[in-house]
Amino acid sequence: MKRKHKFVITTKAIINILDAFEYYELAQSGLGDSFLESLELSYQSIDNNPELYKIVFKSFRQAKVKRFPFVIIYTVENSEIIITKVFNTYQNPIKKIW
Repeated sequence: MKRKHKFVITTKAIINILDAFEYYELAQSGLGDSFLESLELSYQSIDNNPELYKIVFKSFRQAKVKRFPFVIIYTVENSEIIITKVFNTYQNPIKKIW
């Protein structure tokens, strides 16, 4: 599906995604793929309406990933959506932004 915005995924967010994928795949074969599919659905929602999600800190917004205890932390700059972190909500919320 063609995106309306350019998505930039930071190295930290990529590491978060890979760690979560590996964890879920080890827990159950195919669960990692389900996580990635849910993540993609969240990306599509953000792309369709990036201002929909609440601001959690300065210009950082968060979108929930369905079925999994994760939120996507992102900012909108011009026509770019910058994914800064894919955060596990079981962690200390202070780590969400830093």
